[in-house]
Amino acid sequence: MTKFSIIIPAYNVEDYLPVCLDSVLSQDFRDYEIILVDDGSNDSTGQICDAYQSSHQKSRTNPDEKYDKNTPTPPSSTIVAQNSKNVKVIHQQNAGLSEARNSGVKIATGDYLIFLDGDDFLAPDALTKISTALANFHKTTKTPVDLLRFQCQDLLSNGELIPRPEPGFAPLPGPAAFPLLAHCHYTENAWLYCYRTEFFKSNHFTYAKGRLAEDFGLTPLIIARATSVAAIPDICYNYRQRPGSIMQDSAKLRQRVVDSFAGLEYQLPLLEQIGPKLTAPTAHYLSVSFLTLASQLPEQDFLQFYQKFTRSGFKKYIRPQSLRSFPRAFLLRHFPRLYRFLFRPKDQSIVKEIIEYHNH
Repeated sequence: MTKFSIIIPAYNVEDYLPVCLDSVLSQDFRDYEIILVDDGSNDSTGQICDAYQSSHQKSRTNPDEKYDKNTPTPPSSTIVAQNSKNVKVIHQQNAGLSEARNSGVKIATGDYLIFLDGDDFLAPDALTKISTALANFHKTTKTPVDLLRFQCQDLLSNGELIPRPEPGFAPLPGPAAFPLLAHCHYTENAWLYCYRTEFFKSNHFTYAKGRLAEDFGLTPLIIARATSVAAIPDICYNYRQRPGSIMQDSAKLRQRVVDSFAGLEYQLPLLEQIGPKLTAPTAHYLSVSFLTLASQLPEQDFLQFYQKFTRSGFKKYIRPQSLRSFPRAFLLRHFPRLYRFLFRPKDQSIVKEIIEYHNH
């Protein structure tokens, strides 16, 4: 079997996809397949996918040229010889990021899955570091790792790189690992993990179709169900921050809140089945993350979602894990208007606010 199945959803990313693909094809680690999912693009994304599938066998222009680890984007000449069977292309009608990932998972044959968005790219030695970590952990524990977390750095539109370093940890059961992951700068983003394929498929994990919050609606549950979760401190992923923010688009923000609530309704009962005590930190994270996101809406809209949250019986999941976080949790449970006034993110960065909450 192929070691890694690298699933790349691509929708109208003609300006970024070559860099994304070159970052994979220039890896020193060779045992992988690339699954490109053209999600009904109306630019040249689909043609780029086909071109890479048919022509990526060509040797690099300069065989001695290496991918400079200090350069955020690899040069286009770093494509190395590959077997064309290692690149698969799916063309489908536009169905959204979730369905593109699901389509890729269905045909994946690798031992592990990695999701790579078409406008992002891997660090030069990412696959080597991930493979080495998986092998070392397996050798130590005698069992395969279900889920491996690696780290990322942001690439801003001005070219600035912002590393997001996080500590690693040895394999733990998913419920025990989640509190450690909840402190990370990004937690639920699907592209920050390497998933054991058998574990992923046997649990029938699928990303909800058409939702803006597809990661939020599944990743915490994946972590909670995993028998073995580990993390490495290595930065393996480059996350491109593109112009435009969902937080500045009121319609998309409201839809993200709606989608996040659907994620709560799906995940919380399943977490109860795993064990309420074991998954209390995960349920708390989901609840607080949802309400903090909803606090970005106008006050009346926020209160409507808060009432829906309360009527659904979800308030019981707000269980602070430390005395330092108790005051905020108390306000959120009993004085939502005051919570929104005091703690609503002022800089449009919902992630930073959520992380600050968990760190304190």
